Amino acid sequence: MIPKGCIRFLGWTLLIAMFSYTGCRSASPPVEFYTLNSAIETPQATQAAEADQNIAVGVGPMEIPKIIDRPQIVSRTSPNKINMDEFHRWGGSLYEDILRVITANLSILLKTDRVAAYPWEDYFRPDYRIALDVHQFDGSLGEQVVLNVTWTVTGREGRNTLFVRKSLIKEPALGTDFEAFVSAKSRALATLSREMAAEIKILHSK
Repeated sequence: MIPKGCIRFLGWTLLIAMFSYTGCRSASPPVEFYTLNSAIETPQATQAAEADQNIAVGVGPMEIPKIIDRPQIVSRTSPNKINMDEFHRWGGSLYEDILRVITANLSILLKTDRVAAYPWEDYFRPDYRIALDVHQFDGSLGEQVVLNVTWTVTGREGRNTLFVRKSLIKEPALGTDFEAFVSAKSRALATLSREMAAEIKILHSK
C-alpha cells in the first residue's frame, strides 16, 4: 500500500509539471503571416486611357524549387544552410502569390486588364505567354533577397518561342525583420515585371 504522503507528493509533482508545461506553451511567440504585393504604382486614369487595351498576356506555368514552396518563410543563413521559420509563414500559397503579383504588375505596366495567371479559362487567348523557371527566390534577413529566374515568351499557341531571358535580381532588405524581407521580395518581383513588360512592348510593336 502506498503511503498517503507519497500519493500527496506525486499529486503535487504532477500538478506542477502540468503548470510548467502550460507555461512553456504559452511562452511561444504567435505565428505571423505574410503576403507578397504589387510594388508598382497604378497609373492615372488619363494615362490608362492611352493604352492599347487589345494586348493579352498569360503568366505561367511556373516552376519553383520545392525548398521554398512551403508554408514557412525560407531565408538563407549561409551558402549551404537555410532557415525555415515556424513562426513567420505565408498567408497562402507562395506559388500562387508570385503569379498573382506578376499578373497584377503586368496589368499596370501594360495598361491592360487582359492579363491572367496560369491556368486561365478556355475562352482566354493570350497573345503572349510567359513561362517561368524560378531557380532561387530567397535571401538573408537584414541583407538582401535574390531572385534568379529564366523566363520564356511564346506566341498565341505557346509553340513559337519569341524570347528567352535569365534575370538575376538582388534587392536589398530595408530592415532586419521578416516584413522587410517580404517587402524586398515584392520589389524584386516588380523589377522582374518591368523587364517582362519592356520586352512584351518591343514584341508587340513589331
